[in-house]
Amino acid sequence: MTDPARMRTQLRIQALSELVSYAANADRVMYKDRAEWFRNLIRATMEISDEAKKLETELSARAVQEKVLTVTEVATAAKISRQAVYARAEVQYPDGMPE
Repeated sequence: MTDPARMRTQLRIQALSELVSYAANADRVMYKDRAEWFRNLIRATMEISDEAKKLETELSARAVQEKVLTVTEVATAAKISRQAVYARAEVQYPDGMPE
């Protein structure tokens, strides 16, 4: 039996890996056309940032929900406030975090 949450994590990590590879390739291929180089690298870094944020948000909520880390530990690791951890959990679990 496969854990769906772990599968989502693996898919997000794979997506990040592909986006980083894309950025590296764009850097190599587009370096002569500065406008395209900037356009592609800006787009790639934005997509990397978005995907990383989704992964970090999901992992933060899961770590607290599964009682692997405390809210304080997640806040410290993510460099965010405890309130932000609770807010993320509310988005992830709109009916409240499972006990």
